[in-house]
Amino acid sequence: MKSTVLRALAVAAMAGLLATNLPAPALAAAQGPGLEGTITNQLTGEPVSGAGIVIQHRDGSGWNFANSDNAGMFAFPEATGDYVVRVMASGYVEQWLNGHQNQWEADTITAPATLQIPMMPIQYGDLAGRVVTQNGGGLADVGVELRRNNNWVAHTGTDAKGRYQFPNIEAGPNYTIKFILPSGQQIWYDGASSEWDATPFTVNPDTTTTVNLTRPPVGHLTIRALDKVTRQPIVGYCFYPQGGPLNWATTCTDATGRAKVRELPVGDYRGGGFDPNEVYVNGHFEPVAVTEGDTTTATVRLEKSVSLRVNFVDAVTGEPVDGACVTMVDPVQSELGDNGHCGNQVELKNLFAQDHFRLFVSPYDQVHGAQWVSKSGGGTGDPDRAKVYRPKPGERIEVSVKLDGAGTVAGFVKDAVTGAGVGNVCPTPTSPSASSGPNPLAGCTWSDGQYAIRNLGPYQWKLAFPAYDAQHAWTWSGGGVNRASATPVQVVAGTTTALDVALPATGTISGTVTVPAGTCLECVSITAVDAATGDYAGYRPVVRADGTFSMKGFNTQDVRLFYSASEDVVEYPTQLHTTAGETVSGITIVVPAP
Repeated sequence: MKSTVLRALAVAAMAGLLATNLPAPALAAAQGPGLEGTITNQLTGEPVSGAGIVIQHRDGSGWNFANSDNAGMFAFPEATGDYVVRVMASGYVEQWLNGHQNQWEADTITAPATLQIPMMPIQYGDLAGRVVTQNGGGLADVGVELRRNNNWVAHTGTDAKGRYQFPNIEAGPNYTIKFILPSGQQIWYDGASSEWDATPFTVNPDTTTTVNLTRPPVGHLTIRALDKVTRQPIVGYCFYPQGGPLNWATTCTDATGRAKVRELPVGDYRGGGFDPNEVYVNGHFEPVAVTEGDTTTATVRLEKSVSLRVNFVDAVTGEPVDGACVTMVDPVQSELGDNGHCGNQVELKNLFAQDHFRLFVSPYDQVHGAQWVSKSGGGTGDPDRAKVYRPKPGERIEVSVKLDGAGTVAGFVKDAVTGAGVGNVCPTPTSPSASSGPNPLAGCTWSDGQYAIRNLGPYQWKLAFPAYDAQHAWTWSGGGVNRASATPVQVVAGTTTALDVALPATGTISGTVTVPAGTCLECVSITAVDAATGDYAGYRPVVRADGTFSMKGFNTQDVRLFYSASEDVVEYPTQLHTTAGETVSGITIVVPAP
């Protein structure tokens, strides 16, 4: 309200300054060239003096300004063509002709023309209302925000009986109002969830306009946190929303192990949990239904978390090593996935006891070599000889990794028939990935086929050479078709071991994918693993829009297919045998309904 008045006064003041530099407008009584007219009070018909009139072409050019005189008259003698017109005066409702709120909606005025412009005096009224429950009881401490044309106007709150009031509000249309309930739920008039969907209303002059709200049905949610073993309540465990009608605030358990969330809109809710004290693992609760007037209870049973601390020392001197990356790797599948956790000392908390793992360590000081942490406590290049950690709930594991010196394996990846270099091969000392990309110890080859795997510990390594060029089969060191048939390569610290690899033509698996109605066909993921080792055997294909796919990278081996369109992974019912250079076709994958 005040901002509108101040803006009009500012424009009038600017007009006074401009008048010293512009010729006085001609105030002819009869229509002449240009635009002229009279400003009057819409209620009394009296002239309005000192009104500011702005004219401009629709594109913003041709801008000009004038003030009305004591008789309410104004003129733009030189105006010609089409204009939009804006009128402002202290104490009156600003408008774009005729009666519009912005220039995009304004009517076009063609000069020459004589205008009769009535202006509505700003009038005031009161706005009041009540926020009540479904039973009609008043709701206290509800925030009430009044807005107009998407701009803030005023804010208040309800009293003990749910009443609120905005006195002396500028009358007019395009008001909206937002109610912020104590639970955090926000509701717009009339029941809308956003300002864009809110019902606008008009504040009437010299009277009280009433806008009430009846809160939608609500219920309550109590989440219990219990120790999985002792079944005792867990104090200070915190829960947060992961889905539901209201994004409620994070709430922690009390002395009885209960987190209480009140006045939730009815509907299904699910959430996650964490322990600020890092004693218990992260938890969650599945969707539960909150019903009107009732308290729904969800119980989460939690086990104590496992922690892992890894220190890095030189195998000879026992002195600390300046940093390495450690990755917790699945006991069966030896693909790293990423660089893991890095630092001079790595400490991991909030681990689950059922998460069994091996450790792969890759130093980054360019002195020490990578290793699997072996069963004996030393290093090894063979994941099958790595120690599998099977922690118990609450166990604190500390590992001191003894690091040996680093060596390199380098050579040439070539086509087995032509001898030409093969590009887009990504050598790795661990299980290959189902998608193309370098690993921390080696990059992918260019067209010359040259490669180097650096910073390997001085052990025997079975190296994989997965090709992602759609032309060649994945091959392991010594020409093996999988890790089981690979020839280990002995790495020597401080030296480079030469190893050339020849890749045969790729084997292919092709077929079609069928999905339920409404399921994203291109989102289906298909992977293949070697039946003997469980390592990936070919790279993940793209399912085309017509449902066909062609999967590459296979050698002469037995493979198993897996597919999914969501979190549920399904195994293809038949084990397949692939042959380098040949195609297995006619595979039909039917994705089940969720």
